[in-house]
Amino acid sequence: MKEQPELNNEPLRTLLREARPAPQLPPRFQESVWRRIEKEDAAPITKPAPFGWLQRWTERLLLPRFALASLALLLVAGGLTGFVSSADMVKQQAQERYLSAVAPNTLH
Repeated sequence: MKEQPELNNEPLRTLLREARPAPQLPPRFQESVWRRIEKEDAAPITKPAPFGWLQRWTERLLLPRFALASLALLLVAGGLTGFVSSADMVKQQAQERYLSAVAPNTLH
């Protein structure tokens, strides 16, 4: 079993620090960081667009990986809508035919 080096060994710490020197920061780095922070704090808070969710949803649907699924979903929804509306129309026509057979003089 390997022995663990002492954690308080100063020559070892110095050697490790020299093996991985820290890169020098660019000049005036702290000033530019604080300037950016102040700029973000001073920026006005913008309200989200009223239909931002709709735009994000539309953008997601138009992604290539969702495009085929979106198209299939829209086709199924359109087919169901057509089926329901045609069923209502057929029912209305049947009622009109029945009424004209029972009382032919009441309809125009």
